[in-house]
Amino acid sequence: MLPLFFVHIPKTAGTSFRLGAEAAFGAEAIAYDYGAESEVTSALVKAHLYGDLRDLWGFGRASAAAGHAMVGGHVNADRFVSLFGVGRTLTFLREPLPRIASDYAHFVRHYDYKGSFRDFYARPVMQNRQSRFLQGLDLEALGLLGLTERYGESLELLNAHFGTAVPLRQDNRGTGSLEALDALSAEERAELTQLNRRDIALYERAAALFEARLESFRAGRPWAHARLVETNAKRVAGWAWWADARDAPVAVEVWINGKQAGHCPAVELRASLCRLRPPRGGYVGFHLPAKLTPGDRVQCRVAETGQWFPQKPRRVPAPEAC
Repeated sequence: MLPLFFVHIPKTAGTSFRLGAEAAFGAEAIAYDYGAESEVTSALVKAHLYGDLRDLWGFGRASAAAGHAMVGGHVNADRFVSLFGVGRTLTFLREPLPRIASDYAHFVRHYDYKGSFRDFYARPVMQNRQSRFLQGLDLEALGLLGLTERYGESLELLNAHFGTAVPLRQDNRGTGSLEALDALSAEERAELTQLNRRDIALYERAAALFEARLESFRAGRPWAHARLVETNAKRVAGWAWWADARDAPVAVEVWINGKQAGHCPAVELRASLCRLRPPRGGYVGFHLPAKLTPGDRVQCRVAETGQWFPQKPRRVPAPEAC
């Protein structure tokens, strides 16, 4: 089986998860990538990815030969998702403003950062960091998306889904990490919010997905990774596949303005997804011809379980002016 791929976004309980994973799998069964200069980065990673010949495929083969249970680090999702697959990819997201305040406290504590909190959050490299770690990857496709604020329940979902036994830990929790956030004026908080609006929108979507998946888990219903991609005047289209090992296609219902307008199986090739190594060789797409007008509300539902996607109906946009 391919290893898990852990996208460790800074200050999202990733250290707790990393150390918990070491307790569950054994440190020798995990390959870390925290950069060429990091002492934590595994020798195998340095040899294949930071030497004269940078060979991702060669690393993947070496990782398989070593029997790794997990590969992870402070790397963007694009780093390894094509090697190990989106279904084996996991991460945790955190409310953006507390996360950046915690990041600032970490830089002050460990890197002797001397600037103010405003100096820190005004740097473009420190803004919308969660979005940039996951750039190019739909949240709905991730094998497991956890929330720092719901860490215990996130681990419960993860262990049930992947058949693991990662214990609950709380490591690297700095004291006073939110003092800088609490000290902001109303104007500064508004500025910080505006600068990180992409991360805020991302977190809101993630929280809604997490709640829906947790509800399905508690009810004993299988989960489907599913996304509505296209709604225009002529058709509705998207993709869907089961989160568990079943190879059967997902049967999708399309609802327009609160009424079921049709149904179709998710069996069409979505070549653009193939780099993510989805199930069924990428034959996970669906579309339904429809006559839609601007303002119509469109939502899809997994026929077997009643899982809605997206969580709220999407309105058909008006055509762009020429």
